[in-house]
Amino acid sequence: MHHLEHYRLFEGLDRQSLDEIASSARTLHAKRGVILFEERAPAEALYAVQNGWIRLYKLAADGRQSVMRLAGPAEVVGISAVLPGMEYTLSAQTIAPCRLLMWHKDDLHRLIDRYPILQGNSVRLLSEYRDALQQQLLELATEHVEQRLAHALIRLADHYGTPTNTPNHLALPLMQRDLADLIGVSHYTVNRLLHLWQQRDIVQTQRGSIVIVDRQRLLALAETSPG
Repeated sequence: MHHLEHYRLFEGLDRQSLDEIASSARTLHAKRGVILFEERAPAEALYAVQNGWIRLYKLAADGRQSVMRLAGPAEVVGISAVLPGMEYTLSAQTIAPCRLLMWHKDDLHRLIDRYPILQGNSVRLLSEYRDALQQQLLELATEHVEQRLAHALIRLADHYGTPTNTPNHLALPLMQRDLADLIGVSHYTVNRLLHLWQQRDIVQTQRGSIVIVDRQRLLALAETSPG
C-alpha cells in the first residue's frame, strides 16, 4: 500500500486519484548514508518517505553540515521539484535505511496539471517549512541547550512518536548524534542531558531510539529560561 492519504501534500484527493499518483512513482530502497540530492542541484525529483529518516542540511564554507530539519514517514523531501526550473535549497541524506516513492519532475508536473490541488498544497508546505526554520533559528539564538533539546524532542514526538507497551510513552527511532546535529551541539552534550533526564524519569534511552516518558515535564524544561 502507498498510504499517500497520510501525506499532507496529497490532502484533498480521493482514493482513485491517489492510486494514479502512486502508479507514477518509482519505489526506492536506500541504505543509511545515501545522498538523495545536493543543495543548488537542479530539482529533478520529489521523494515521499515511507519509512526511515532523512537529514536535510546546508554545507558551511568549511564543509560542516548545518541540519535544517529531519524528515520521517509520511513526509516529502525535494519539494522544490514541484516548481519548474528550481534548484534544491538543501541537501538530503538518509540517516536510516529508507523506503521511498520518487516522482521525476516531468511526471510530477503532469500530475500537477491534472490535479491542481497539488500546487496549493505545495505552496502551503513550503510556507510551513519556512516558518519552522525561522523558529529553529530563533531557538538557536535565544535558548540554552537544554531548552533546544526539549523543544526538538517534543516536536519530533508529536510528529513521529510511536506508542510503546507502556501508556503515554512515545518512542522515537532516532540516533542521538542525529538529534545533536539538529540542535547544533555535540553528541556528548546530548548524551549527557539524556542521561540526566533518564535518571529523572523524563526519557529513556535505548539502542537506536529515545522514549518520551513524561511529556509534561519535558515541556516544562522547554519553557524554562536559564536563571
